[in-house]
Amino acid sequence: MAAKVGSSLLESIKVLFYSSSILGIIPYSLRDFYSRTVLRVSVVGNIWVLLSVVSYSVSYHMVTDAYVGVGGGGQGTLTNAIGIFIIYMEPLMMCIDMLAAMLNQKRLIECVERLDKVDLKLAGENIPVDNGRLRRYVVILLVLVFVFEAILTTYNFVEFSEAYTLLSLMWFITTFPTAINSVSRIWFVVLVQSIRHRFHVMNHHMDELAALLEEHNDRWEDDLEIEKNDIPMNYLEKEIFTIRSHKRGNAVQPIMPMKPYGNQQGKIISVKPFEKRLTEEKVLAQKRAVFEFLAFDKYMKIDEKLDKKMILICRTHDELCEIGKSVNYMFSFQMLVSMAHGFMAITAQFYFLYCALSKQEVPILFRSATVLQISIIQIFYIAVKCVICIYVCWKTKTESQRTGVFMHHLANMVDETHFYQIVNHLSLKLLNHQLNFSACGFFDLDMTTLYAITGAITSYLIILIQFNLAALQKAGNATEAVNVTAATVAPLLNLSTTALSTYVANP
Repeated sequence: MAAKVGSSLLESIKVLFYSSSILGIIPYSLRDFYSRTVLRVSVVGNIWVLLSVVSYSVSYHMVTDAYVGVGGGGQGTLTNAIGIFIIYMEPLMMCIDMLAAMLNQKRLIECVERLDKVDLKLAGENIPVDNGRLRRYVVILLVLVFVFEAILTTYNFVEFSEAYTLLSLMWFITTFPTAINSVSRIWFVVLVQSIRHRFHVMNHHMDELAALLEEHNDRWEDDLEIEKNDIPMNYLEKEIFTIRSHKRGNAVQPIMPMKPYGNQQGKIISVKPFEKRLTEEKVLAQKRAVFEFLAFDKYMKIDEKLDKKMILICRTHDELCEIGKSVNYMFSFQMLVSMAHGFMAITAQFYFLYCALSKQEVPILFRSATVLQISIIQIFYIAVKCVICIYVCWKTKTESQRTGVFMHHLANMVDETHFYQIVNHLSLKLLNHQLNFSACGFFDLDMTTLYAITGAITSYLIILIQFNLAALQKAGNATEAVNVTAATVAPLLNLSTTALSTYVANP
């Protein structure tokens, strides 16, 4: 009996698809998706993405130059260069995300189709995949993006806008690059989370089978003569269990012919027959053994359906790993740029927040750091985008590695030679086909990278603050030296002026 197939992956991300299509992030046909819920390449969609890239980039530059003044300022050249780089890194990431969506549009369609095929295979083995939770994740993430973007843009507009006119509302255009970048990260998170969910349902199914076997083993230990009809079975138990009944009557066991030895040819050697019933100690000992039971025992045995189920799970694991590699290929460079921007933006925002709190001058390019609330929200928003991507990749990698663990746990519950051989063979395949997410090979997207980025931000902040304190101390020493020099020279000048005046008055 196959499990009922739930909603497909595309049905679960309808809100994300429509939002991305309106913003011009993905180049797929909106009509085909609305009518048949499928992804189809569209010429109109590609043109819409290109027009969106150009319009967003030009509008962002005009508004930023008008309200922030990236072309000038009284600060140092290095500070201006860093500020311009960080500010224009946002539209750069937007362009990379949108152009990458155009280049990888066929690959994304292939990934979605392969995930749907995986769902059908799992449903055929009574392993249902529920995409309803994924729909809730998408809605929550989109709402968070809208809330953060609205708060940051409105707060900056209210704090730094000099006049509230209709033309000044163009400031809200600056929210499009960061919003598009956030929505693109949601696509990455959704695809990786989909892979992780399928790993999870397979592992959970094997865990349920192991628990079911353990329950039957406990029943069998309590009553060694239990019959099949005495056990209430549901569809899952009927699928994997079978009772092997053996004849006990006058069945004759085959005996190997004996070779004549010495002068004993023709002498009949009596053979003691096997015992009809094993003692409980022997049965329990054989139950925990790694070899087959004797032929006349009567107990619960595993049918070949479970062997086929393990083979299908192993093949599905390989398929999911390949899909994960394809997803990593599509978003690898975007994740590298996103992590670099997050590192630089958080470090700069923390440093200039320190400067603002210590009553120092803050460049106009980082004037948002002068408001504590804006700084906290912006740092948290950038950090959350990086942490969510890293966390989902790490959990997916961990879930894929747990498949072999659950498979061996199930083998321990079965405790049969042929099943051990199958699991050992399949576990080697799982070991040689591991899943990993990286940013173009520079670093892995896991908790180790998150720890390294956090340590790097802390180290750079300490270095920048030390340089700042040294510059302040040097400026203070210079001012003090000038004051001391002025205090020393002033009396001499007064004395010289007085003497010269006296000499002129009395020649």
